[in-house]
Amino acid sequence: MNKIYTTHDQPCPRVQELPTVTATQLKQSTADVLDQVSAGKPVAITRHDKARVVLISVEQYNELISDQSHLLSDLKKEYRTMLDEMQSPEQKAAALRAFNATPEELGAAAVRGAQQSAAQLP
Repeated sequence: MNKIYTTHDQPCPRVQELPTVTATQLKQSTADVLDQVSAGKPVAITRHDKARVVLISVEQYNELISDQSHLLSDLKKEYRTMLDEMQSPEQKAAALRAFNATPEELGAAAVRGAQQSAAQLP
């Protein structure tokens, strides 16, 4: 189950890529910073040249929470499915064989796995 999870149509900028405002500048021009954030442009607030917090709009926050909720729900379902599959008698027996295998048996299994992987390459 190699599902790819996406949370946004476009990649989120990293904190280092955000415009920054020092805490002092925020105190002096709060209204301007809030206007920028309300327009959908996140801002990193720095203190002593280190980003401490990121301000985002309410819309961006709600989107983040909504995306996170769906993402976590999907991940939980996928985890439960994988856990159920691992609890089958066949999987339990295979795990027991692997834990009790000799070094020679593990080596032979590794070689077989590598050969199968190489055979699948284009």
